[in-house]
This record gives sequence, C-alpha cells and structure tokens, in this order.
Amino acid sequence: MVTQFMDKETFCAHILEYESAMYRAARSILNNPEDVEDAVQEAICSAFAHRGDLRDPQRFKPWLLRIVVNTCYETCRKQKKVIDLGQVEGVLEAPDADPTEAISLWQAVLELPESLRAAVTLFYYEDCTVAQIAQILNISQGAVKLRLNRGRARLRTILNED
Repeated sequence: MVTQFMDKETFCAHILEYESAMYRAARSILNNPEDVEDAVQEAICSAFAHRGDLRDPQRFKPWLLRIVVNTCYETCRKQKKVIDLGQVEGVLEAPDADPTEAISLWQAVLELPESLRAAVTLFYYEDCTVAQIAQILNISQGAVKLRLNRGRARLRTILNED
C-alpha cells in the first residue's frame, strides 16, 4: 500500500485549522499552561515527522488529537517524579474565595478528573464522535460512554454546588 505524503503547506493549514482543538485537548489533561504549550508544540513536531504515516487525510483531526493526547500523557509520566513548589504553596495557603463569583462551565470541566475531563472536552468542545474519542484515548467506546455519563453527572454536581 502506498501512503500519500502530505506537503508542508497542507500540513500547516491543517495545524492552523485545529490549533484551538489541540490546546483544549492538552488543557484537559495538563494543568500548567507552559506544559500545555510545550506538549502541543512537541505534538506538532511529531505529527510533521510522521505525516507520511497518515493513511486517510480525512482523518487528520483524530490522528492529530491522538498525538496530542499521547504527548500529554508522556508529559504526565515524566512529571510524576517532580514536585512543583507552586502546587505546595497553594495547598498551604487558604485561598480567599469570593462566594459571589459564579463558576463557568469551562472552569467546572477543568475540575473534573483527568480521564473524565479528556472525554468531555473532546465530545463537547471538539465535536468528536464516541468512536473518534475511543480511538484518540485508546479505550473502548463503552468506556467513552461511561466517562461521558460520569462527567455529566459530576458537572451537574459541581455546577449545582455553586
């Protein structure tokens, strides 16, 4: 089977088209904005290097998001051994919460556990199908449906608390 090699201009056009999707997917997994930027940049470089592996150009978005998700998980694995002092500082000090401040839906999504957050972000913000999410996250479609159901229930709880 001969694979079609995507030229640089087409690749760049696709990257610009899906830039916000990549950042949202990365943000749903990683908490640090600098890590999100690094992961997206690394994923773009990796996708460019392996663009010849893409068999169906129509499947560029799920293929690219899968690379972003894998890069984010790799970042998480690397960081497990590192303790960020900024995170410890936040635990030691009690934040001055403003009870009049309403929580936005995106803030509520960011409060979800990572596994639920990734599925919810891909489904609702990126309009991916359950099958595409299963492929991107490398889980079964049943697991995607379960995570979406649990994510919606958790979001209702979070939003009703505020």
